[in-house]
Amino acid sequence: MSENKNTMKNMIIDWGLPDCIKENENYIVFKFDDKGLHNTKERGYHCEDGNVKFCLYNKKNEKVLFSMDFYKRNQRIMEELKRDKKEINLGLLYVHDESLRRKGIASYYIEKLKYYAIQEGVDQVSLRANANAINFKQDNKKNSLSQSELEKFYISRSSLEIPIVLFT
Repeated sequence: MSENKNTMKNMIIDWGLPDCIKENENYIVFKFDDKGLHNTKERGYHCEDGNVKFCLYNKKNEKVLFSMDFYKRNQRIMEELKRDKKEINLGLLYVHDESLRRKGIASYYIEKLKYYAIQEGVDQVSLRANANAINFKQDNKKNSLSQSELEKFYISRSSLEIPIVLFT
């Protein structure tokens, strides 16, 4: 495993857990691969420098609680897209466990991502807000955000320091 991969993993693990799930911290692990994951169809967890998909996994009840996927955009691609800002693309921010939705988990990790973006000299976080993403069509929608609520969620977390830009 490369040093950059370990550094990235350690940084994310150091982000810690939000208060609403800390009481179970002895059972919750950060997973950066698909090995041993049960009760989810979501796959492709990985960790490379600037390109990460991780989940919080409860070993006790064998459930994925939360997933996040983000990557730094390649500068060459940004030039081809005629975009002059350095950005991180947030591909996934999802609370799988409906009983944990609306308790601050997504907010906690978006703030961690913004801090990481600042450290990396990134200008903005970009994402496509999609409350009806195909990979979660079969999931329970209890406590989930509607499309307009999801857009408002991201816009409310935008700041002068790190704007969050929604694209269609």
